[in-house]
Formats: sequence, C-alpha cells, structure tokens
Amino acid sequence: MALLFHEAIRKYREEVLCLSQEEASKRLHITQPALSQYESGKRQIPIEALIQFQKAYSIPAEHMMKMLFQVDVGIEYSPMVLREHSYDADLQRVVEMIYKHRPLFDFLKTLTYADEKSLAKTAEFLPHFKRFVQ
Repeated sequence: MALLFHEAIRKYREEVLCLSQEEASKRLHITQPALSQYESGKRQIPIEALIQFQKAYSIPAEHMMKMLFQVDVGIEYSPMVLREHSYDADLQRVVEMIYKHRPLFDFLKTLTYADEKSLAKTAEFLPHFKRFVQ
C-alpha cells in the first residue's frame, strides 16, 4: 500500500535524512509544531511548501513525484542512494556558501594548515558559534 504524502515525507525525514523534527523545521524555516501537523496529516501542506520540502530535503524530482502521486516513475532509489544524494547537495550548498563569503573561505583555508591543538580548540568553540547564529 502506498503512503500518503504526509506519511512519506515523515518517513523520508526519519529514515533517509535521519533528522529530528526540530532539525528539519529549521531547514524548512517553519516551526516544529507546524511540521508535526504536516507530518501527521492534521494540517494540509501548501503547494509552496512542497517546493521547500524538495529543496530542504534534496529530494530527487522523480522520487518527489512518486511520493506525491504514488505512481511508479521507473526509477527506484534505495535509502542509501537518497542519503548520498542529500549529502552531496548539502556539500554543494556549503561549497557555494564558502565561495560567496571570502572571509569564511580564508578562515577555513587557514584551518587546513593548523595543528591538532588549534583544530581541537576551534572544534570546542563551534557549538557556541552555532547557537549565536541561530
């Protein structure tokens, strides 16, 4: 039996992306309760949000069609392939962001030449920085 879209998108988040609702809601720029209502079917997902789901979750177009319309599109992706596709898309976004922001590029380039002690100190600081920018 085919899953309804709200069930399929929840399964994709959990089994392919291994994201919590909190992490996913940040990617989608919506609240966690709104995502919970979408995934439970208590709230209809607006058409504009479908595009945001596809982009934020890096869902291949064929797989998105399968999820939306419960039809065989001729291509079957394993969870591992979907996970790798998402990872590659995330990596591409990171690279694009680094290229756009020269000071960040320069900082990260400097880190590639740092010793282990400096890298460890930087790694300790990153959770604090993450909270600052959220």
